[in-house]
Amino acid sequence: MSEPGLRDGAEENGGTMEEKLSDARGAQAIAKRRPRQMKAEYITREPPLRDRLSREARIVRVLSRTDFKLKYAGSLLGYVWSVMKPLLYFGILWVVFQGIFRSQIDHFPLYLIIGLVLWTFVADAVAAALPSIVARGSILRRISFRPIVIPLASTATAFMSFGVNLLVVVVFVAFDRLTPSPSWILLLPLILELCLFVLGLTLVAATLYVRFRDVAQIWEVATPLLFFTAPIVYPVTILPDWALPIIAFNPFVQIMQDARQVIIGSDGGTATPLLGGLADHLVPLGMTALLCLVSLWLYRREAPRLAEVT
Repeated sequence: MSEPGLRDGAEENGGTMEEKLSDARGAQAIAKRRPRQMKAEYITREPPLRDRLSREARIVRVLSRTDFKLKYAGSLLGYVWSVMKPLLYFGILWVVFQGIFRSQIDHFPLYLIIGLVLWTFVADAVAAALPSIVARGSILRRISFRPIVIPLASTATAFMSFGVNLLVVVVFVAFDRLTPSPSWILLLPLILELCLFVLGLTLVAATLYVRFRDVAQIWEVATPLLFFTAPIVYPVTILPDWALPIIAFNPFVQIMQDARQVIIGSDGGTATPLLGGLADHLVPLGMTALLCLVSLWLYRREAPRLAEVT
């Protein structure tokens, strides 16, 4: 073959090779770009709010049921202990105080057991939720869910025990031969208010405990103080006048007194006004709302660091 023919063939082959190299480089560039786009799209996508709430509700349900079962696992009486606690308190307090307050309060045993069951729910919920975030810090670091789920699950466990303890109240109501009336439907918003109050307390306690372990000692000291400053055992009428406006700021007192008035009536030592008029209800309701707002603000401020600190 002549030199011009070889040169033309080389140029022709060379042009083909350049085109092939160019096509190969373009295909590699496209192949490199595609995984990056898919990866970025996967990372930035978030499940809808409804799906996240549904998933966290399932976590709360699983954790609360597990805690409730483990709480009485291995014990001979099992769930009976949930009922025994307020009954034991009732037996001791009734023996000590029935001679003093029985003449002042109609249906004193029922009056006492209502206060004890409500108080047991508050005390148990805070005691369980207090170390809950710290105790489950390893789960927070391994599974992606909001830390608020953990104190919610602890509160749900205490609410299960509260539901069982309400059966004790039903027994006392039957023993006193009280007939339910349509006004008893007012117990539902009172229970809702109690749950909101307890949720606010537990969220504040659990969030602060992550940074300040002294919260456990503070609650241990505050528990008997709150118990005896609330009219759980005694009628509110024995308190001095200057103390009535102070306890009116405690939402638990309003919830307990209203629940007693719904079930027992005004003859049960619950008709005494604390502040007078609508303020007896508006003030504790406002305190409950303020507690919930403060607890959410505190949690949102500390949430990004909770898993790291624990």
